[in-house]
This record gives sequence, C-alpha cells and structure tokens, in this order.
Amino acid sequence: MARPALHALLAVCLLISGCVQLGPDHTREERAVEALNNATDALTETETYRFESEMTVTATADSRTERVDIDLTGSVDAVAREIRSNATSNGESRRMFVVNRTVYQECAHPWDGWAVEEHNGDAEWVNRTPAVRQLSLLESGSLYWSGTETVDGEQAVIITGEPTADALTEYQDEQSQPLFGGPSVDDAELRAWLDADTGRLLRTELRFTVSEGDNTARTTMTTTFGNYGEPVSVDLPAEARTNQYELGCPGE
Repeated sequence: MARPALHALLAVCLLISGCVQLGPDHTREERAVEALNNATDALTETETYRFESEMTVTATADSRTERVDIDLTGSVDAVAREIRSNATSNGESRRMFVVNRTVYQECAHPWDGWAVEEHNGDAEWVNRTPAVRQLSLLESGSLYWSGTETVDGEQAVIITGEPTADALTEYQDEQSQPLFGGPSVDDAELRAWLDADTGRLLRTELRFTVSEGDNTARTTMTTTFGNYGEPVSVDLPAEARTNQYELGCPGE
C-alpha cells in the first residue's frame, strides 16, 4: 500500500476526527442539544479519567486492500494538565504524552527518540483532551436524540451527530498535521452515550471514510471513558526530555 496514503489516513485516525459535507440546513433536536450541553458541563468539572479505543481501518490503494487494527489506551489529568496514551498496532506500541502544552510522541522502530512539539494558541487546555475534542464535533451540524440504553449497568442517553466540514476545519486548526488540501473525509457519524444521571461521557462510536484519488479507507472507532475522579499516573520517561527530534519523527 502506498505509504503517503496510509500516513494521511493515520493522521486523521489519530486526531479522532471526522466531518460530513452537508448543506446549510441541519436538524438539531432539542433533547439532543440539551444532553450535549449537560455532557460538556460535566467535563468542565472533571479532574481525571481514563479512556480506551478500538479502531479498525480497512484501506484500499492500488487495487490492494489492507486492514489495520489499533488499540489505544490513556488517561487524562486535567488538574496537572497532563495526558498519557499508548497506541498498539501489529504488536508495535507507541506512546504519547502531553505535559501542559508540550506534546511528546515516541518514534517508531528503528528510530529511537521522541518528536517534541509545542502547542501554542488561545484555546483552553481542556479543549485538547480526548473527550472534549470528540464532543466539540457535535456542536454544529445535525444532532439527533437516539433513545436510551444500558452501558455497563448505567442508564445512558444516546445522541448522534453529523459534524460539519467547518467544525472539522476549526478542530484541525488546533493540530499540527495538515488535513485539508490532502485527503477528504466523508460520511462521518459520531454517536455518544452519556450517563443519564451525571451527563458524563461513557462511550463514543465514530465512523468515517477517507479518500484521496482512487485510494479509500473506512474507519470505525469505539472509545470508552471511565474511572472519573480516580487517581491517574502520567509519568513522562526521562529519555523523552533528552533524546528529541524537533522536526518530527524520521520517516514520517
């Protein structure tokens, strides 16, 4: 498979983003908007939580089809302004840490070292956390009330959104990797399960398609959020401060 196409795909996947090219008219059901507002308010009061994602990518390029499975685990400490995550695919794991506004990305084999980047700007730090970033995609575009369901013994309400291209553009402006002018992202849908009592985000399911020329990739990612308010540990390895690449990981 062509590596540029795969790199573009993974850039989108790791950003946990998606968009739909919709017309100017959107449906936003009142109950769904109220549930989204409650979930956003709950996250602003959240100090710590953990998240886990399972992602499947089926990509076709040059008449070849390849499937990639990626598992992602991590934790957020909003008080200390720290995030830890670990992505595993095909037996290889790569870690990423966010300490205040500095991002440390572990480079892939055979290179040792860490890519380091400063994320400046006016955006509040919490807006860069995984749960807030996902919910922010539902703030525009169509949004529907999809009923209730039990999740791990908790009663949950379900809302389903179709984020707009403008929402993704604003979201992408906060990232370091370019998206527009490259592949397009279509047919996206983000479904969120919210605790009926607390409003806390319990689970999301994101589906979207990435295309660039004749190359396409279809992605499904399910993320669970939990352990709210429990202690988390975000220990940056010592080598991440000493063995660094300022222009990104080699070969990427």
